[in-house]
Order: sequence, then structure tokens, then C-alpha cells
Amino acid sequence: VGYKTQDQEIKEANVDNLEVTLEEAVILTDEIIVRGNYVEESIMKTPVTVEKVDILTIRQNSAPDFYESVANLKGVTMNAGSINFQAMNTRGFATVANTRFVQLIDGMDASAPILNFPTGNLVGIGELDAESMELIPGASSALWGPNAFNGILMMNSKSPFEYQGLSAQIKTGATTSKAQGQMYPLNNIGIRYAQAFNNKFAFKVNLYTALMTDWRGNDYKTDRNHPTSPYDLSGNSDFDGLNLYGDETIIRVAPFSPFTRTGMKEEILVDNYSANSLKGDLALHYRINDNLEAIASYRYGGGNTVYQGSEKYAIRNFNQHFLKLELKSKNFWIRGYETITDAGDSYNMSALGAYVNEAFSPSATKWVPDYIQAFLGVIPTVSPGDADAARSYADRFMINPDGSYVASFQDTINKVRKRYFQKSPPGAKFTDASRIYHAQFNYSLSDAIKFMELNVGGNFRRYSLFTDGTILDEDPTASSPADINPKRITIDEYGMYAQAGKQIGILKLQGSMRYDKNQNFDGLFTPRISAVLSITDNSNIRVSYQTGFRNPDIQTQYIYFPSGSGILLGSTKANAERYGIHNGGSWTQASYEAYRAGGSIDQNLLVQANIKYVKPEQLQSFEIGYKGLIFKKILIDYNLFYNTYTNFMGDQKVYSKNATTHQGQTIAAGTLWDPYVNAPEKVKSLGTGVSVTYNFFKNYTLTGNYSYQQYSAPEEVGGFNARFNMPKNKYTVSVGTRKISNKVPIGFNLNYRWQQTFQWSSSYGNWEVPEYGVLDANISYKVSKIRTMFKLGGTNLGGGDYRPNYGSSFVGQQYYLSITFDQFLK
Repeated sequence: VGYKTQDQEIKEANVDNLEVTLEEAVILTDEIIVRGNYVEESIMKTPVTVEKVDILTIRQNSAPDFYESVANLKGVTMNAGSINFQAMNTRGFATVANTRFVQLIDGMDASAPILNFPTGNLVGIGELDAESMELIPGASSALWGPNAFNGILMMNSKSPFEYQGLSAQIKTGATTSKAQGQMYPLNNIGIRYAQAFNNKFAFKVNLYTALMTDWRGNDYKTDRNHPTSPYDLSGNSDFDGLNLYGDETIIRVAPFSPFTRTGMKEEILVDNYSANSLKGDLALHYRINDNLEAIASYRYGGGNTVYQGSEKYAIRNFNQHFLKLELKSKNFWIRGYETITDAGDSYNMSALGAYVNEAFSPSATKWVPDYIQAFLGVIPTVSPGDADAARSYADRFMINPDGSYVASFQDTINKVRKRYFQKSPPGAKFTDASRIYHAQFNYSLSDAIKFMELNVGGNFRRYSLFTDGTILDEDPTASSPADINPKRITIDEYGMYAQAGKQIGILKLQGSMRYDKNQNFDGLFTPRISAVLSITDNSNIRVSYQTGFRNPDIQTQYIYFPSGSGILLGSTKANAERYGIHNGGSWTQASYEAYRAGGSIDQNLLVQANIKYVKPEQLQSFEIGYKGLIFKKILIDYNLFYNTYTNFMGDQKVYSKNATTHQGQTIAAGTLWDPYVNAPEKVKSLGTGVSVTYNFFKNYTLTGNYSYQQYSAPEEVGGFNARFNMPKNKYTVSVGTRKISNKVPIGFNLNYRWQQTFQWSSSYGNWEVPEYGVLDANISYKVSKIRTMFKLGGTNLGGGDYRPNYGSSFVGQQYYLSITFDQFLK
């Protein structure tokens, strides 16, 4: 990869001293895309938009983690839960938890079973073993099934037959930001070894560790109830701080104004800001014959990070295991794998803050009565009507008069952190001991059927889910939390497809049809048709009609999770029917709050919320594109798409009409719920993007890309929220070279990306993300004699802190020096 294709004719049977000198290629038009479409295709002639991060881009990337180089591709926006948890959004409608996106690692789904979305590169591939990444930013369900809805990323590792020997890498540097207040060390270490024997048996082993300190989330001035206010509202009695925890629930006692408990800072509640990770894998490859290879592999990934959903979670000692068996040849492949997830010591920060508050002073019996009495002047040391003094009095068991915490404060935090959520006594920790069992095959009949390409395939998947009642509703009929006896939830689904293609002169036609069935939903067909017109070998027009679908993810089906923004409820009939809020059993949020604000007198203000049980989401997508090489120096890639979503899934807050129970505990009428629902109307989006790569001075490249995306959705209908979360306008510009000249092995890369202000919307809150631009750069020096490359790099150079999404930490700068030894660096 990275060199021009050559043909050299050999006219004699025995040739000695044959020499081939490879000439570097700056613009790569001969690359083959294998995994994106189940058939080998030139990157110039793919029927849909495909972006590729090749091995050279990985090597030249400026960020400490090569995974972040995807952010520089057109149409991609990166959201961040943590310094080591980057989540990509390609066609909109995603939060940090992108359940409409699939990420495969050597063909295995990287998502955790409960989460149903990828965790970035936390459990992915180490840089030394990364061969390429292929991104299809659009509907891919016609081939890859559920959830490959708005995009799919295929991360591909190196074969031990093709990349042998020892590789090692050390990166050392620092991270800093205004929010952190100081520099913290950054250290990454990786090692890879691969060996082949007689071209029959090969193995590889990888180990990669990252030791970092996470970014800080310490915005204590923004009120989640009024996120767009330019004023400091922290003095308000109902203040809910963005990075404060324990102040989420509004307390209403007539005739007093609404108020909240005192929130605790994230920096106090978090056990540490470690963002360490450890990844490793072992793979055994055996070539049964020249056309048949067997692979057995084990992969491990885990560490500490922060995940942000409806609440913020400290992920501690999280780990995933992947076990795979695969058999592949020229005409077929078949693989089976298992993923095993363990949440470790992870915990919910909001629950931690709330239960620490309750441990010191229970709201119902102590804190609220104390606050009210002090506010009324019953307490001699507090003036009537002094809300701040009343709060200080109610907090006296936890906070000293000088503002410091009492001696037992940290001990209480540690105890609550180790107790389990939705258990008795309640705590912040949760359980996830879930698994995925997956089998998949693809078979090409193209050799047998000469007049066209034909592929058939299918898959079977079983989810085996267990959270011990801390996340999912595994035993809702228990008489109390102490009596819960949860059983594993199992969900089976299967799919099958056929894909045919035919070359007719300069026109390539391709079509596919897939059928999928999940045990909880009706089966669905997803067709796709495409055409590629090759004006020349390096000038191609593509047109496609694609369909996709997404089954409700696991949480959308089975969650029961009390939070500060309402009780999250999975909306399958099996899970939600007993609570009675569907099919007319609830009021819209806006009407109920207006009714309550009016003193609960005028019932004509109440509007019934007729929400239904959730069902799969479907998508129709039309796309046209062009890819061409002009004057052998300018590569242009353009695409335009228009999407229509039916039964679009989101959430809608409602208030219950009637009281109900959960695990024997009464849930009063007028409780705020947050069920998942389908939009009653169609949601639409459109976008366009163009990238241009120019080769100049032989070894240099100048690349720029621009993307525009927009949507329309019934966000004002009944409080439904589509959560597009994409900037309308975004561009990237980069310039670089692998070597300044043939005699000077110094390379560099400068990359600047900018995105426009956009509206962020999630269950965590709504906010306008300010525009920001990020400059990354590196300079490298290759010493061929010792096969070593030195690289000095940095990210967000000269910039201030920025936040990619609402509630996230402040992102600062990273600086590093890397030393890479690789037997291929000749």
C-alpha cells in the first residue's frame, strides 16, 4: 500500500538477481475495498460512498490514537465521552451513544451487548496492528443487517502472513487544558510480533496499553434547566448544575418555589481521572491449502473511561473479550464469535451524588423539613426567607460552616460507590455480565455462474443479557428490591441476503435483498440497487437506492432506570405494559407542567399522550456520487444523499395518569417517565460532501473536504426529539508529505478541521455547541538503517478548551513524542 503498481515481464524460466524498485504513490487509486461490499472492488468504482483510512494515513496521523483520524473524513463529526472514548456521527441522529452505527473489528461487532453502540477504540486495534479502516457513511442494512443504519466502520488488522516480525512503539508526552489546570503525563506502549512458518502456519500477538489522565468536566455554572442562559444561575433554589450530581430532582412543596438538593462536584465524586486502557490479542492462522485458511483468535480490551447517556457514568475496570473462529477462501468465509462483557466497578455519577445526599440527610424525613423550617425562620440562626442560609442549615450534617466537607464524607462516597443501583440499600454501581453469540457466512457463486457476480449469506445472533436488575427490567414483579431474582434476557435474531452484480460495458449494475427477523418484532426486507458508470478507469459516476432498518436497541426494549430526567423505560409491550403509560395512560410533559403551574385546577390544560409500543425504524436513502482523477494529480470525490426515516425512534417525556408499582414500591400518579417512542411523522435529512486531494511537488499532498447536512423532524409534536446533533457546515484542510525530498527522510502533516455552531439535543440536556476549529500537526524522521521512525506531534495546537457535546469534559491539548520500530520501515 502506498506504491505504484508495476508489471515486469519475465521471459525465461530461471531468472537470477531480479530487482524491483518500488516507486511511491501519493494519490492511491489502485486500492481495493474488500470488506465493504462482500466483493473485491476498486476504491474508484465502489457503488456507494466509501472512505478509507489506509496504513499510510494511520502512520502519519497526528493524534495519539489513530482512530481519531476518522474525524478528518468528510461528513464525520466526533463526539467525546472521554479522552479515550471517541464516538463518530456520520449521517446525524446520534449522541455519544450512537446506536445507529456499527463498528466491526476483523468482522466482529465491537458494541457491548447492553449498550448496542461501539465504545470507540477502547477495545479496538492497537496502532501497530492496524492495517486500514473502511467507513461507509450511510445505510448498510441490506448487507450487514440491523443497526448498520447510518454508517458502518470496518477496522482491519494485519495478517501475520503478510506483516511478519517485531514492531514496538513508545509514545510519551502530556495533556493539558484550562479545565485541568496543569499538565498530566501521557504514555502509550505497544508491541506486536508475527511469524509465519513455511507459508502454512502463522501467528501474531499484540499488546497495547495507554496511561492517561482524563479531561475535566467542571462546569458548575451552567444550569441544566436553563442551558442557554448567559447568566450564572447557581444561586437559584432549583439549580441543577451541569457537572454537579445529586441536584437533579426538583422538590415541590406548596407554596414554596421549586428547589433541589445541593449538588456535589464531579471532581469530588470521581474516584480518579484515570483514562487507562489495555488491549491485547492472539491470532493463529493455518493455511489448509492455497485457497483455504483457518483462523482462531482471542481479543481483549478494557480500561477506564467516561460514558454519557441520560446520565454520566464513570466506567471503571470495564472489559470485553472476543473469541472467534473463522474459515475463509476465495469463494466463501464463515465465522463464529462470542463477545463477553463485564462492567467491572462502573457507577452512575448522578446516583452517587443523590444517594450520598440521602445517606447524610434523607430528603423526606430530614433535609426538606430542615430547609423549610429554616426558610420560615423557625431556626433562630436563620433569617426568614434567606434561601442560602436555609440550604446551609439543611446541609449541616455534610458540609461544615467553613464550606469543607465533614470527616466521614469520603468514606460515605466510597460506600455508596460500591453498592448497587436499584438494590437495598441503594448505591451507584451497576452490573453488566452480558454476551453476544454470532454466526455469519458469505458464499460467492461467481465462479459457477460466469455471466454475473452472485453472493449469498446470512447470520444468526443471540443476545444473552444480565444486569442483575441494575439496568434492565429483569424481574419487575418482585415484591421489593431485596427479593429480585433476575433471569437472563435472551433475544434471538437472524438474517439472510443475496447480492447480484453485472458488468455491461462501462456500466456496472448491482442489487441486493435481505430479510431479517427479531423475536420481538415482525420481519423486514431491505433491498438495495446501485449503478456505476465508468467514463474512464479513473472517472466514475455512482447512483444508489438503499434501504435500512434498526431494531430497537436493548435499552429501548428492556430498560427500567430511574434518573433525574424521568424514569427511562424500554417500550416493548413485554416490558412496558404493566406500568400503564402507553396507549392513553399518560399526559404530555408540556400540558402537565402547565396544569401544575396553574395550581392544578384547570384540567382542560391536560393533553393525553397517545404513545405506542416501540417498533423497528426504517430508512430509504437516495445517493449520487462521483469519483475521478484529473490530470493524474487531482482526486475528487463528491456525494449527495437524501434520507427518509419511518418510525424514527426517539424518546418523549410524559407524566403518568395513574399510580403503579415496581418491585413492590409505589410509583405515584404524576410521575415523569421517559419512554422510547416512534415518531408519528417521517423524519428527513439531506447532505452533500466533497473532498479534493492535490499532488504537488511530487511528494506533497494538499487535501480539503467540505460537508453540509440538514434535517427536518416533528420535534415540536408532543415533545418528540430526533436529536440530529450534526453541524450544517464542516470542513477539513490538510497538507503533508511522507518525505520532504528523496534525500531528506523528514515528513510532516498539518491538519485543520472546523465545524459550525449546532444544536445539541439529548436526554442529558439541550445546548448550542459553539463553533470550534482544531489544528493538529506532526513532524516525523525515519532512520532506515535501524528501521525506526521518530514522530513529534500535537493536537488542538494554539487553541483553547472546547466541548464537542453538552455535558462533556473540556478538551484541551495533547503533545507527544513517539518512537516506532518496525521491520517494514526500510
